[in-house]
Amino acid sequence: MIIFLTFIALYLGLSLRYAYVVVILISAIFLFFVFKRCNLFLTLISLGVIVLGFSWSFIDISYQKSTYQGIVYEAKQNYFLFNSGGERLYVHAKNHDYDIGDFLSIEGEKSELDFTVLESDFNFNEFLNKKGVFYSLESHKITVKFHNFIRIKQRREEFLENFETSEKSIVGAILFSSGEETPLTSEIKSLHLSRFLSASGLYILAFVTFMNFLLKMFLKDKIGEAITILLVILYSVFTFPRFALIRVCFLLIFKWINKYLLKKKFNYLEILSFLGIFFLLLDRYLVRQDCFILGFAIPIIAYLIRDIYPHHQIKRFLMKSVTIYLFFLPFEINYYHKIAIFSLPLQVVSAPLFIAIGVISLLCFFYVPLIKVDKVLILILQTFIKIIEPLNLAILMPSLNIGLLFLYESLYLIYLYYLSLGMRPFQHYLTWGLVSLMMVYALPIDNALSVEVSFINVGQGDCTMVRYHNQVSLIDTGGLNYKDIAKDVLLPYLHKKRIHRLDNVFITHYDEDHFGALSSLKENIYIDNIYDYHSSFPVRMGTIEFINYNIYSSESEDENERSLVLGFKALDLHFLLMGDAPKEVERKIISQNSHLKCDVLKVGHHGSDTSSSEIFIKQLRPEVAVISCGKNNSFGHPSKSVISILKKYKILIRRTDLEGTITFKKRFV
Repeated sequence: MIIFLTFIALYLGLSLRYAYVVVILISAIFLFFVFKRCNLFLTLISLGVIVLGFSWSFIDISYQKSTYQGIVYEAKQNYFLFNSGGERLYVHAKNHDYDIGDFLSIEGEKSELDFTVLESDFNFNEFLNKKGVFYSLESHKITVKFHNFIRIKQRREEFLENFETSEKSIVGAILFSSGEETPLTSEIKSLHLSRFLSASGLYILAFVTFMNFLLKMFLKDKIGEAITILLVILYSVFTFPRFALIRVCFLLIFKWINKYLLKKKFNYLEILSFLGIFFLLLDRYLVRQDCFILGFAIPIIAYLIRDIYPHHQIKRFLMKSVTIYLFFLPFEINYYHKIAIFSLPLQVVSAPLFIAIGVISLLCFFYVPLIKVDKVLILILQTFIKIIEPLNLAILMPSLNIGLLFLYESLYLIYLYYLSLGMRPFQHYLTWGLVSLMMVYALPIDNALSVEVSFINVGQGDCTMVRYHNQVSLIDTGGLNYKDIAKDVLLPYLHKKRIHRLDNVFITHYDEDHFGALSSLKENIYIDNIYDYHSSFPVRMGTIEFINYNIYSSESEDENERSLVLGFKALDLHFLLMGDAPKEVERKIISQNSHLKCDVLKVGHHGSDTSSSEIFIKQLRPEVAVISCGKNNSFGHPSKSVISILKKYKILIRRTDLEGTITFKKRFV
């Protein structure tokens, strides 16, 4: 028990730096539980470990020098991660040949990570931070001091050449957690089956079971299991630093030692706990990674409830599946911003097929001639995905806030405690409590009670959401040539807001950065009406009336001069959205509307000096000026002259490239 408590305490201590409120509350509950169920001595030890873990989490290693020497420990197509004297650095290198294990000397300059992050899109800064990488190294010269003779990337690529594109995407994802996005993988992810598209312990444990069964026919158990472990270690080299595989490798080694050398001195929970402590001491940043949390929490949960329904295997399997799914649920919501209604049964039904593909693919990797079998299984998978596609039904919801997450996790821990003790009446009540909590949270109650205007961070482009209770309009959609803004930004954002349809989409004009995502958006969400500069105005949505002040669009063929200039009142504020309207259009507008004022101005043309003349700003006198532009964009937006004018009239300047999405919202309107 002391090993398990030490593991939990160390995890809480290392986590405390990143979520003070939640971890302090959980730590208090944990210490109270230890005191009541164990004794004061173990309580003090647990408290001491929490304090030590918390103190250790603040020890950061950082150097400032002209030349960095170290080893490559992770290599991707356009970058690699580099450990220099304990400090982890990101190095950009397009289409490089460096591989894991190469020892390099890099002359360059170090700076803090500063990647562009769009609304609801993948946050690469946060992703690297969770790996303990906080700085980027801009290399001027790279010298290879030692060339690892095992070319990991090359072996992966050679193996995957045996498959077609769609097959390669599946096998690459399962074996190496890599591979191109294809329609098949996209559909698998949309069905919330993406957990099967990564190199995980699920496949390795199935492979281990198969190999042990096979080798035990010819060898002693001890030798057969040892050979299997060596094969897994060899495979893990080609997936390094995939934590799930490293964890399984060490778990197999520890279990083998415990079984054959220590004569089963430790139980499974103690082995897991010892392994968890070992990894946290090796890499304290693991506490922030889902792979570590899920990799240890799921087997611990399975162990704690191992004795439920001892005489009913099906009931035991179903209860374990439900219990693990309830734990996994907040992760699913955070990743997808929705709950797939049939996620759990689909995972249960599809798991054997994915496991079969994983085991056969791994055997193929070890040169067993089963490529054709693997291809047949992938073909069956494609057919299976098409069959279950109609079951892709989901309930939209945002990520759990801190308070709700604490409530959910507290209820879950109580549920798990009673379940492990076999107190089923309490467990049934708590199960319904957890499900009811999620169902209530999924209801769009907040939308029904509030009004909101959000200037969405779509990078170098424009997109504004206006929501009147459950009625929603978008003004422009944004658009980038290297990213599907609709799928990667707008849809996740709308899902977080519990929005599943759009009443109106206004396209101010047909420049790519204003309407480029419209086509993809129409394919993925229902849109009732689409308006542009050919449409009749005003347009009403609830009590909000959209007025187009640019009535001169027919006088020009220039897209910017034809741009809609939309005004509306919401939240007791007057908004004016300029699109890309130039100064000449501004002049015409104020000449015809001499009393025009606004509280919030969406600055024209992303802050370019082709818009926002001083006379126009002087008349409007907005309190807030919102500029939608991309971080470090090549156009130099916003212009210094425009910023100067806005500052001259003491207007609060807010920018999506600096703040992200900018929201004005009121409840009970």
